[in-house]
Amino acid sequence: MYPAVKRLLQWQLWVMALVGSVAIAFGGWPVARSALMGGLIGFVPNAYFACRFGIARRTRTAQQVVKAFYAGEATKLVITAALFLLVFQLPDVLYPPLFAGFMAVLAVYWLALLFIDSEI
Repeated sequence: MYPAVKRLLQWQLWVMALVGSVAIAFGGWPVARSALMGGLIGFVPNAYFACRFGIARRTRTAQQVVKAFYAGEATKLVITAALFLLVFQLPDVLYPPLFAGFMAVLAVYWLALLFIDSEI
């Protein structure tokens, strides 16, 4: 796996922990649980994609790499939708913290595009 991708995933975990800590400090465990679930919904598909694309980079042709990229991205979207569907079935899920945790983890990804050097 590329060092920049590892760093991105680590930052996503740190942000998820920070959001969970702030949520538990100001809203208690129910708010923190929802925020952490939202963070996981953002993190798990990204980690899957990073592992999948890391394996694909060992392939030889550009066509295989592009195919793996699109397959990984499609699977990432399906995983995200499935995780949201699963979480929506749980009792006592608070939607604002859930989406705040999800958006915080995704914000790390988008901000990383601005700040990470061309290591990839």
